[in-house]
Amino acid sequence: MHLNRFTKSVLCLILLVVLVVPAVSAWSPGQPWSDNPEHIAAMQAYTAYSGEMFKAKMNGAITYIGTLNQSAGTTTLQTDEQQFLSTVSSVQSMDSNDSITQAWATMKTQIAQFRTDLKAALAAGNGSGSALQTAVTSSVTADQSTIQNLNTAYWTAREKSRLDEFSTNDAIRNGILSNLTAKGISDTQAQSIETQIQALQPQLKSALDAKSDSQIDSVNDQLATLCQQFAQAVQSLVWQARGTTRLAQFTNTTTRMQNELTNLTARGIDVSSAQSILSQITALQPQLQTAFQNHDETSLKSIDSQLVSLDQQFRQTLAQIVQSAREAMRANQSAEHNATRMQEYRHANQSAPSSQGTV
Repeated sequence: MHLNRFTKSVLCLILLVVLVVPAVSAWSPGQPWSDNPEHIAAMQAYTAYSGEMFKAKMNGAITYIGTLNQSAGTTTLQTDEQQFLSTVSSVQSMDSNDSITQAWATMKTQIAQFRTDLKAALAAGNGSGSALQTAVTSSVTADQSTIQNLNTAYWTAREKSRLDEFSTNDAIRNGILSNLTAKGISDTQAQSIETQIQALQPQLKSALDAKSDSQIDSVNDQLATLCQQFAQAVQSLVWQARGTTRLAQFTNTTTRMQNELTNLTARGIDVSSAQSILSQITALQPQLQTAFQNHDETSLKSIDSQLVSLDQQFRQTLAQIVQSAREAMRANQSAEHNATRMQEYRHANQSAPSSQGTV
């Protein structure tokens, strides 16, 4: 978190400052840190520090405009300043990142308005840019003790927040690795990256101790790269494990389906229609494997949709084959039963005494 450098232009020297907090943390898996109380405290401390700095500069500018007999100008500038300071004060009671960020946007707008009004007042009073700069510098110097104390408080809060955030994210990453290990998933690459991340903690602390935004940015850039690599490594491991499980299920399912058809074939039942559908299912195995290798969720969903449809067709076709086989068996049994009864009838007729003979 730092104030942007002022330009050489007097007016820009005073007011062309964008109120933003530079990236103080690198992305890492886990829950957001933005609304953590320590992060909020750091944002509030930064607001108090930068607000005091702007207050001193505004007071210097207003004092100088007053020397130009610009009572109307000073009244307008004082109103601008009070509105700005009111927003600064309101941040101390805020408890969310979004609300403070919105307050910063308001402060930026208020600073821009002060700049516009100062420019008009300076022109109306035929003021001197160098004299204005002197007045602003004098005001900042007079308030330097308060500004410095607030700056120290800000850096203290910032360091505590950032290092605790680092520790929290570190615990989350190690939790992820432990979960993977518990599931039998190799985490060698991810663990190596995590070790590199941990090794940057002392550098991050040194940069914060030195109050060096450039050093902090350098460490954060390294952390951002490593954290992204960690996420990619974990994602790859998860996809690998997911693919292994899914392909094993695919093999088990198609093997069971083939066994069903083989058993029916052994009983003399024609299963060619179901076998054709099963062939379409097994033909999707290479595509399924490729989708997991490429981490292609879209293709995976498409393949799964085809498999669901083919599975339904297979079950319906198999049910029809079994039903037809049962009907054919019952028909054969009925025919055999009728044939048996006919033979018994014929045999009975042949064995009966003739009704013709001598008396």
